[in-house]
Amino acid sequence: MKEAEIYRILMNERWALEDLYRFPHAYSQSQSFIYCFDTNLDPRDARRIDFALEEYPWRGGYSYVNIYTVLHHQIPVPHRPTIASIQYASPGWIDILLNPDVALQVAKSVGILLGAGIAAVEAFKRIDKARLDIARQRRDQEREFAELSAAEVKALNEMSEEIAKHLGFNSLRKLQQRTNNSEVTVKILMAHYRRLRILGDYVESGKVSLPEQLKGER
Repeated sequence: MKEAEIYRILMNERWALEDLYRFPHAYSQSQSFIYCFDTNLDPRDARRIDFALEEYPWRGGYSYVNIYTVLHHQIPVPHRPTIASIQYASPGWIDILLNPDVALQVAKSVGILLGAGIAAVEAFKRIDKARLDIARQRRDQEREFAELSAAEVKALNEMSEEIAKHLGFNSLRKLQQRTNNSEVTVKILMAHYRRLRILGDYVESGKVSLPEQLKGER
C-alpha cells in the first residue's frame, strides 16, 4: 500500500464558521467516491460496496447518505483523510494526510468541471430534468418497478457518458457493471457531481485552491 502523504489545500478570503464543516465534508465524500470508484486502489471489502449499489432503493436521501458512509469505511484506515495541520491566515492552508494520488485526482476533477464552465452547468440541469422525466413517465405508466426499456437504457447511458466527461471520471464502464442499472449509475454520478460542485464553488469564490501537484513538486 502506498504511503499517505501531505496534500496542502490553500485557504484564502474569509471563511464563515459553517465553511469548516461544509468544505471538509464535501472533500471527504469526493475523495471516498474517487478512491473506491475511479482508481486501481483496493477497498477493504468491495463486496460491501456492491451490496449497497445493488440493494439500496435509490429513491430518497437515505441511499445517498449511506453509500458515502459505506465508501468511507471501505477505505483502508491509513488512506482516510486526516488533518495534519491548519493555519488560518492570508494566505492559510489545510494540510491533509491521505493517499496522494486520490488527492490529485480530486483536484483534477474539480479543475475539469470548472474548465467546462457554463456548458457543464447547463448539461447537468438538462440531464437531471431528463432523468426525472423518465422516472415520472414510468410512474405514470405504472412501470416504476419494471425493467427499463432499451430506449430508456440508451438514454440513461448517454447521460452517464456526458456526466463522466464533465467530471473527469475515467471508470464509467466499471461503475455500470457494478450497479447493473443505468438509472442508478446516473443517480450516483449526479451525487458525485453535487459534491464536486461544492468544492468548485469554494475554488471559484477564492476561498480555496486545490493544487494539481503535491507540495514540493514542480
